[in-house]
Amino acid sequence: MSLIIDYQQPPSAKRKMRKSTCLAAMLSSLCSIGSAQDVLLAGHVQRVVLQPSGTEHCPPPCPPALPAVAGKPQAVCISNTGGCQMMEVKVDHVYRGVVPSQTRQFSSRIGEFGPSFPVTQKQIVVNEEDGKVSWSFVDNRNGKIFIDPKRLRSVAGIASATQGDGEWVALDEVLARKHGHEH
Repeated sequence: MSLIIDYQQPPSAKRKMRKSTCLAAMLSSLCSIGSAQDVLLAGHVQRVVLQPSGTEHCPPPCPPALPAVAGKPQAVCISNTGGCQMMEVKVDHVYRGVVPSQTRQFSSRIGEFGPSFPVTQKQIVVNEEDGKVSWSFVDNRNGKIFIDPKRLRSVAGIASATQGDGEWVALDEVLARKHGHEH
């Protein structure tokens, strides 16, 4: 998350600042590191890559600094992001969306509490909606896939858990509730 704070300026400088802020916001949304397509899949992590902000595939969290006016900065940007993370997953099964190859990459910003992508050999379920990535380990019980609703809180806008008890839920039941909302 980034926060940009404006300083008090004369009206002409404020208009320029608003235009610059709008342009920076538009460019930031165009340079999003998230994928444009929503997807839900099960698979195995092949690799996780961490990158500092300002490197290839990890744009800086703040817009470029504007020139100072009368020796004073026009804005200050405060960010608690710690760079970017990328996870490559070998696809076992696609539940929602389209994955044109055997692997799928997921990217996101690293939050203030550090990287969140798992480095594991266990099967996981990954959900990406509107560029936001969440995942859960898989607990396979009698051929049914169960997910942790504390890690993967929703699928296509439908809450994973029906109650707040935090018990693992069957993925097919979550998907059935999703399809029940579409009709």
